[in-house]
Amino acid sequence: MAERAIFLDRDNTIIENDGYLGDATKVKLLHGSATAISALRRLGYRIIVVSNQSGVARGMFDEAAVEAVNQEMCRQLREQAGAHIDASYYCPYHPEAVVTEYKVDHDWRKPKPGMLTQAAADFDLDLAQCWMIGDQPRDIAAGASAGCRTILLRDPDHPAAPEAQSADTQVSPNFIVKALADATRVVAREGRNPNRDPVPTPLPPGAEPAAPSTPSAAPGGPAVTTEVPPAPASVPTAFLTGEATRAAETVAARMEKAIVTGLSRQENLKPLLEEILTQLRHQARVGATAEFSMSKLLALLAQFAALVCLLLGTYAGFVAFSTGAPGTMDWYSHMIFLQNRTIALQAAALWLLGGLLLQGTVIALYVRKRS
Repeated sequence: MAERAIFLDRDNTIIENDGYLGDATKVKLLHGSATAISALRRLGYRIIVVSNQSGVARGMFDEAAVEAVNQEMCRQLREQAGAHIDASYYCPYHPEAVVTEYKVDHDWRKPKPGMLTQAAADFDLDLAQCWMIGDQPRDIAAGASAGCRTILLRDPDHPAAPEAQSADTQVSPNFIVKALADATRVVAREGRNPNRDPVPTPLPPGAEPAAPSTPSAAPGGPAVTTEVPPAPASVPTAFLTGEATRAAETVAARMEKAIVTGLSRQENLKPLLEEILTQLRHQARVGATAEFSMSKLLALLAQFAALVCLLLGTYAGFVAFSTGAPGTMDWYSHMIFLQNRTIALQAAALWLLGGLLLQGTVIALYVRKRS
């Protein structure tokens, strides 16, 4: 089953950058970006950074500096919120490069979607279920070209990078928010993309399915670095490879082993539990057939109201029948008693009828949702 990913621009999306950043000592995470990335991973998405790095083509720094900046960014993300980047793709080329070997209008340079499509091949991604998040129109254009949903970050406190100020794209984002934390809430709310489920392409007669590829740069092309965190020794292989069936068969035994052995090695227990929880949440979301909707919200509210009406009706009926008329009551008092009992019975009937109507509404909403 194809996976999902969040594609993130790097500069002014994850880290601050008012120009061309080639000094790892100047890396500074934007406020809330580490927490947001950690939350996106808990939603079941891979996190893949895709960035243009024309500072290399302009002779301002080399690719080793880009790698150093990316590594420092990943270190700070882990340190602040345990956030993990699956891979970082970057394009050092520019059609007006000063350095001759980088003077190429490369397919990986945004607004072209080359980095996204390469990552999709490397990680077996369903691009229709992926998101592209960035602070520049070129990010949105690249995401839209690849078939992703897109979110534009527009924060007046962070000026555009110099090379992006002249970007000319006419693609509108699906959403516009101020910061990555807001984008995370959009992704959590929107969930899977029901209108763009992938359609399998039939193989030619006699053709064999291609084996999954591993992340790698094309010969002479831009670079990609993959960060794979060390897995605890007791983590099932299935969790690392994404094979849900094997994971389900081994999770109980591994959990029991972790409880027994982890108490004496507490440093291994916590990452194990976090990994298991993340993967179970991911598999639950992958297997989900429906996302939370307005009809479900209305059904829940109607169900609550129905229960309240039924309880009030039952209580009113109980009060009406639990009190008998005293034998010494005169005729006038007896008439008042009968009148009050009638009112109580009418109230009980109205509450019960309202509860039944609301319960019928709940059933109708669920039947409509399933049809």
